[in-house]
Amino acid sequence: MNELPLGKPTDYPTAYNPNILVPINRTDSRRRLGMELSSQEIFGIDSWTSYELSWLDSNSVPRNGILYLSYNAFSKNFVESKSLKLYLNSINNHIFNNEEHLSEVLKKDVEACVNSEVQIEIKKTPKEFFVSANSIDDCPIERVSEEVNSLVLKTEKFDSDEQLSCSLFRSLCPVTAQPDWATITIAYKGKNIIQSTLLSYLLSFRNHQGFHEECVERIFTDLAKRCKPERLTVQANFLRRGGIEINPIRSSVNNFDVILRDARQ
Repeated sequence: MNELPLGKPTDYPTAYNPNILVPINRTDSRRRLGMELSSQEIFGIDSWTSYELSWLDSNSVPRNGILYLSYNAFSKNFVESKSLKLYLNSINNHIFNNEEHLSEVLKKDVEACVNSEVQIEIKKTPKEFFVSANSIDDCPIERVSEEVNSLVLKTEKFDSDEQLSCSLFRSLCPVTAQPDWATITIAYKGKNIIQSTLLSYLLSFRNHQGFHEECVERIFTDLAKRCKPERLTVQANFLRRGGIEINPIRSSVNNFDVILRDARQ
């Protein structure tokens, strides 16, 4: 943790430098949290959106775009967010022949960091907003635990097949302790999850320090253990920091839906 660029004064790069990218080992991260996940049982991706993508064309004229980047949740590493921001800044004054050339370089560099295949898409305009699921924000609750507590999760005897959302989610960066805000979307089929208990559980992350990816995996794991749904998908759409949004998703099915842009983003 002490070696990460997060929380350190950093000079912005003036020249292209792929070595800025910092990998975080997923296995080490999961072991630190006491989680054992299998790629045979859980599927998912880490999806990133950068609204501050800029480069020089073959005539040295600045060009801008929106970068959509994603890779498998079981890649060897995930990229540290500040290092990705600095890396993208390093290409601001670098000349690329065309967008295809830029995409090839981005793909090669990030793949070397995460040690997995990476999907790259560059667009001129943002994607459409996703229509929010049934919000549980206003469910009445008595109090919120000061620590993450999955024991509050309760189910009822009847079955449900529904999609729920919570826009009140907050967690803390594990390095700087700065707050990160997100909308959490949970789609499941199984015993009905009592919404007030789900809200209490999600709000208990308010002072929890964890990377975005770790928080989503913790939520998925706790729901799977406590509620035992037949089908479960959990996604977090974190609000942007430094022009970058992170949208990790974990699912019990391989053909899960992906929400690339929440209305709050």
